[in-house]
Amino acid sequence: MKRFVAALAAASLALLSAIPAQAQDAPKPAARKGDGATMSGGCDSFTWDVSHELDVLGKPAKPVTGGTDGKKPVRLELDQRYSVKLVPQGAVHFAVKPGKPMLDDGAQAGVFSFHTPKAGRYRVSITTGHWLDIVDGGLVVVSSDFQGQRGCEKVHKIVQFELSGNKDFVLQLSGGTQANLDVAITQVKTS
Repeated sequence: MKRFVAALAAASLALLSAIPAQAQDAPKPAARKGDGATMSGGCDSFTWDVSHELDVLGKPAKPVTGGTDGKKPVRLELDQRYSVKLVPQGAVHFAVKPGKPMLDDGAQAGVFSFHTPKAGRYRVSITTGHWLDIVDGGLVVVSSDFQGQRGCEKVHKIVQFELSGNKDFVLQLSGGTQANLDVAITQVKTS
């Protein structure tokens, strides 16, 4: 009986731990308008103030090709819009296995790195539905929240993470069929 209870508890924990990982799949419906920020193109339904992210995504994009080696990722800077060209997922050696299992058939992927100057909330904004992971020293960082808007031309989804300061992280994009997308990494401004 003890084995059955232990197995049931382990299965329940495994199921619960998988829920946040699957959460970034579909855009989260918004409950209210965009916190006073001026937004257009379907971007006015975010429940967070995403004016900073939309400003960054409105700047000219810097072109970059996705990295193929998790040990040598392509460097991205904060508050910069990147026009990213991904590569076939089968050619990418991730830093860690992506947090969502998926087939490689037709999928495009890439690995990147970025630096956090101080501890706080950071957001990764992308224009596609690719799965994204942030990796810290071989471990996937669990996102704290996400939002998405299908009608917003500037961004498809924004995933938020609590990250340590003065540290390098790896960003992995995987599982989407689009080879081209825009990406921006921002720190949430606190008042």
